[in-house]
Amino acid sequence: METLTYWILKLLLSLLIGLYYYHCAKQDQDRKAQSSPQKQPKYSNTYLTNPRNRQLQAQLLEILHGDVSTAKELLLQQRRVFPGRHDNWYLAKVIYNLEQGINELRDYEMHSRLLGMLQGDDAAAERLLLQQKQAYPDKQYGWHLEKIISDLERDRR
Repeated sequence: METLTYWILKLLLSLLIGLYYYHCAKQDQDRKAQSSPQKQPKYSNTYLTNPRNRQLQAQLLEILHGDVSTAKELLLQQRRVFPGRHDNWYLAKVIYNLEQGINELRDYEMHSRLLGMLQGDDAAAERLLLQQKQAYPDKQYGWHLEKIISDLERDRR
């Protein structure tokens, strides 16, 4: 009986030691995985497998008259602003913006510049934009921002 108890205790002890080493190895592996995350690919290969992607690429290049570097830059801007989307979404967004005459990043930068000129007075910026929109209702948002900024710069001279 004592021999059986001895072997059972020895077996339990070896199991506990094994679990301890397994746990330590698992923690070590998790730490390594956290310290060096796997790099995500910069871009996917949907252009090879997705016919809709090819169609959107062709449409974008047609709008830009074949200017590949501008297309890449516009797509990169969209990827920075809206990370984690599908390639087709970025292509469709750039095409939509070009067709609508919208350059969101440029408009955002100009709006920030306007606020800087007005020392952060958002209400004054909105009033100036409203006045411009009433005076020139057919113009786009970016045009209104450019006009306000140029008028302010002219008046400060």
